[in-house]
Formats: sequence, structure tokens, C-alpha cells
Amino acid sequence: MKDERIGTVHRTQVIDQLTRALGEGLLSTEQYDGRVVAVSTATYASDLLSQVQDLPPRLQWDPRNAAPPTPPDRTAGRSALILGIAGVPLSFCLLGWIPGIAAIVLSTRGRGAHGVGPALIGRVLGIISVVLSVGAVAALVFALNTSTSP
Repeated sequence: MKDERIGTVHRTQVIDQLTRALGEGLLSTEQYDGRVVAVSTATYASDLLSQVQDLPPRLQWDPRNAAPPTPPDRTAGRSALILGIAGVPLSFCLLGWIPGIAAIVLSTRGRGAHGVGPALIGRVLGIISVVLSVGAVAALVFALNTSTSP
């Protein structure tokens, strides 16, 4: 179990334990800083265990109890994509900014770990919808303020 690869969740748990130890006066600021640097560059569970091995048992880290990372919200990514697609044509009716902003907000909840997915595409289309809506409003204002008489 000691040589398994670890992720951000594991590093965060150990940093929380080190922060508690600092708060309780078990570590000096220099020790804490050095250990946090070591934890942030750790690759294996044994690297993390070595940073908390001299702390009391209540501050020890157990890799078997580490929580797995929370998967991204897939429905939010799909919803962002749908709203982004709907926002582009609606922006020519001056209403595209509404689903565009909703797509941008939902895309932050539905982003995946790697690559291009529905959330990222929805975010891009949402941004395009907002920009096109602002451009349509500017074009309308310009058209209403220009005279067509000779």
C-alpha cells in the first residue's frame, strides 16, 4: 500500500494534518514549510507517510482511508453544451447572453479532468453567445443613431 501513486486529494489531506500540527505547536514554521513543499511534490504514498510519521497518532495519515476524488458533474457539462448551442442563434435576437451566462456558470461545475468535453465546448459557445449579444446590441444602437437621409 505504501508505494501506490497518490493524487491531489491525498496531498490535501496530508497538508491539512500538517496544518493542524502547526496550529497545535508540534511543528515550527520552517518545518511546516519544508514538509508542505515535500508533500506538494510527492508522487507515492510512502512520500506522504514520511512527512507525518513523527507526529502523534491522531495526526497520522492513512492512505486506506483516503477519499477518492469526486467525479465531475456530467449533467452540468451537458446542460452547459445545450445552453451554449441555444445561446448562439438567440444572440442575434439580443437574448443570447442569458443562456450564454448560464452555460458559462454550468461549465465550471461540469468540467472534466482532461481534454475537450461538453462542459468546455458549452463554455466556449456561452462566451461566443455573450460576445455576439453585445455586438448585436452595439449594432442596433449604431443603426438607430445613424441617419439614412441625404
